[in-house]
Amino acid sequence: MRNIKQGLLRQWADYIDVNARTGALTGKPLAITDIECIIGPRAGAIELLAGLQTRHLLQALRRNNYGDLRQMIPWQFVGEPLAYFSGRWLRLEAGWSNDLSNSLVTLADVSDYPKDHPLLSGAWAVGKTDNDSTIRARLSDTSSHFLVAGTTGSGKSMALRCALVQLLADPHNQAVLVDGKMGEGLETVSHLPGVLGPVAVNGSEAIAALGWACAEMRQRYEAGWQDGRLIIVVDEFQELTSDPTFASLLRRLCAQGRAARVHVLAATQHPTVNMFGDPSTRRNLTGKLALRVDDPDSSRVAVGGAMPRADRLLGGGDTYLVGAGFCHRIQGAYVDEQDISKVEDGSTWRFSHWPEYSAERAMGQDLPTGGPQSFTADERACALVAAAHGEGRRLMNERMENFGAEPLGSARAKRCIKEAIEEHDSLTRHGYGICKRNGNDAGTEQPIYADVW
Repeated sequence: MRNIKQGLLRQWADYIDVNARTGALTGKPLAITDIECIIGPRAGAIELLAGLQTRHLLQALRRNNYGDLRQMIPWQFVGEPLAYFSGRWLRLEAGWSNDLSNSLVTLADVSDYPKDHPLLSGAWAVGKTDNDSTIRARLSDTSSHFLVAGTTGSGKSMALRCALVQLLADPHNQAVLVDGKMGEGLETVSHLPGVLGPVAVNGSEAIAALGWACAEMRQRYEAGWQDGRLIIVVDEFQELTSDPTFASLLRRLCAQGRAARVHVLAATQHPTVNMFGDPSTRRNLTGKLALRVDDPDSSRVAVGGAMPRADRLLGGGDTYLVGAGFCHRIQGAYVDEQDISKVEDGSTWRFSHWPEYSAERAMGQDLPTGGPQSFTADERACALVAAAHGEGRRLMNERMENFGAEPLGSARAKRCIKEAIEEHDSLTRHGYGICKRNGNDAGTEQPIYADVW
């Protein structure tokens, strides 16, 4: 089988080479200087160089919806062919026919490695890639958090299970599981060793679970404890990010987790730019496991750019692993119940239910200990104006955002506005009022009312 695939790829490469040299592709002769044939599990690929003319060759092969390229593929390919730059190479891909494709790679097929190997800490085998080699993803400084995107049937939930089974085989690692679709994707791995509590399946449970994770992250920073990783897995997170508290917690974990060895694997069926709740969350999900998605817009989010096209993957575990400076096409490993049962140890969760959410504990906002000086000048100023208007903490926080200050958590905001009301009442009792200066005229001021501020 391997020799057959190698022969077909060589034939494809020769077609392109001959047509390039005769000028049939670009209108003038073009010399290809280097060609590599790559045997993937689900697709064959060739990578080639043509010096400064490589860009013109790419443009020619993309014409008419890859019309010329289709004619040169010497097998009955499935799906859609693709041409894009991979580094300085021009990479061409086409799916194998069903009789040549290897769509089942088991967990036993991917090579194992010592869990305590220092160079592989936080790594897991994703699946098989070019030339039947195993590719691993790794939780590292450059890819501390991962976005896992794929539509129904693409293998997204399988990719999460594959990662958890391997990462939690390390006894130092722990996990928090959140599932926006009632536990459908993660319930089967909820009793792996290191899972700290039940799968959070609704908004309040998800907020409690992420709130505890944020508090744990904060404790790691304060204690300097770096033994093992805390892995937050959120499946179908788009179902939960409409809640601003959940979105804020997820943002904080993605923004601050790296140095505390707290990592997020966030998965979704329908990746869009606006679904993350906060733009910084998407930017911090630097690692990508892009399975088949529905359209080009979803593909741009899933892979982090226009190419390669995840909407042209074949489904069933066909995956692009994208990281800092690399992109691999992989057939993801299949994890069955036996693989999971080998790792399960019958241990009980640390939490039978997640501790009640506390904004101060989760967000790192300690309760004030000494009156107004516990708040910044900007916070006190905005709170005093809000008190003059008779506003509550929500409008006060909106005012703080407009003022360029960070909004306060629920309990801290209550305390801030309570103190501001006391200050305002004291000023009023002594005959003072809060006024707004008009324009550049220092001599004219008027009281603050809602219709003038």
